[in-house]
Amino acid sequence: MKYAEFFSVLLASTIKFVGGPIAGFALGLTFWETVFCSLAGMMATVVLLLFAQDFMVALFKRFRLKKGRTFTKTTRFAIKVKSKFGLSGIAFLTPFLFTPIGGTLLALTFKFPKYKIFIFMLLSGFIGGIIQTAFFYQLPAIKTWLGW
Repeated sequence: MKYAEFFSVLLASTIKFVGGPIAGFALGLTFWETVFCSLAGMMATVVLLLFAQDFMVALFKRFRLKKGRTFTKTTRFAIKVKSKFGLSGIAFLTPFLFTPIGGTLLALTFKFPKYKIFIFMLLSGFIGGIIQTAFFYQLPAIKTWLGW
């Protein structure tokens, strides 16, 4: 029955990475089970998008009704991160700020090599998984320390 819990954490972190550590904590998984299931969910999204890039671009062009604005707050922020920190900055912010989908698409938009995207996302997912899981697993201790 543990496989259903693993799959729930994996599925939660495919869309929004923080969902994995929250689900793992709520389901009572161990620290490392939560970290690795969250990482697996993020990497499943990354691999899917890396292989389906051409199909998604064609689909997006086909169904787009009007051309979007070129410069928005979001695109300016993305360009700032890319110009200052490169792929490592995009990958580092993916588990915390961007979603796995958004971070991967952003890296693909800037035409970074796919193998580098995979490696950087793997490292950032592992580090982000440890940090976020540690935060959620320390919540009971923080509550008692604050006296709540």
